Amino acid sequence: MPGRIFLAESAAVLEPVLKLKSLFKSRSKRSKAKKSFQSDQLVKQFEYMKDGGFDYDLYRAWQIRKARKDELDNWADEKTLGVISEYAKTKRGIFNHVICHGSKSGMEAVFLGERLNCPAFGTDLTPPPHAQNVVEWDFHERRDDWVGLASVMYTNSLDHAYDPKKAMDTWVEQLEPEGLIFIEHTMLSAPEAASFTDPFGAHPLVMPYLVLEWGGGRYCVTDVIKPPFRKPYWKPAGEVREDTDLDIWLFVVSRI
Repeated sequence: MPGRIFLAESAAVLEPVLKLKSLFKSRSKRSKAKKSFQSDQLVKQFEYMKDGGFDYDLYRAWQIRKARKDELDNWADEKTLGVISEYAKTKRGIFNHVICHGSKSGMEAVFLGERLNCPAFGTDLTPPPHAQNVVEWDFHERRDDWVGLASVMYTNSLDHAYDPKKAMDTWVEQLEPEGLIFIEHTMLSAPEAASFTDPFGAHPLVMPYLVLEWGGGRYCVTDVIKPPFRKPYWKPAGEVREDTDLDIWLFVVSRI
């Protein structure tokens, strides 16, 4: 397979994987997380089948049900987005557009647009009424007017993909030649957490390999950012929730 050959021959591709392994081991030694990873299953994908084929309407129904239930929740947080914006500034000086997929309220698009001083918008399958700068759109699908548009892309919603490779192929096509995708990942995106509402789950240790395989020599994880804090969780309506105590991995994806 081309992906495996590329992996074996490219030390540059192996570097972020080894870095991730080191970060994971270091954090695991001092973690006070309530539940450790024990499953042998490193990747899980729920399928939406009807009469022997994929049922898109079933997928959409589950996503809308989840979105309405969690309408005021906002998984993106300013501390993590701040890390992303500062990293992006080390890579380039001028930004043309930011796209945030699975953005719900649009908070992350507004924040990154302001930090990077450029237009920004989000996408969501079913935006809530209070959403800002969010386009109703299925992030798996291509749009001609978005091809080559984004300098920076952010998502914490890859776990909502019914076909993560299709989603990633679409997102990379939306990048400028030197554009960057930031995928936020926690253990809530691991296989144990996969469900009909969050159909894709992968352990963080295998994410670089998956992206490399999906890319087929066209794109890969080029860096792994490990913020020095755990994931906060909050609601914009002011409700205070207990800290999740989750580590965060930011996978940086770019064209090869």
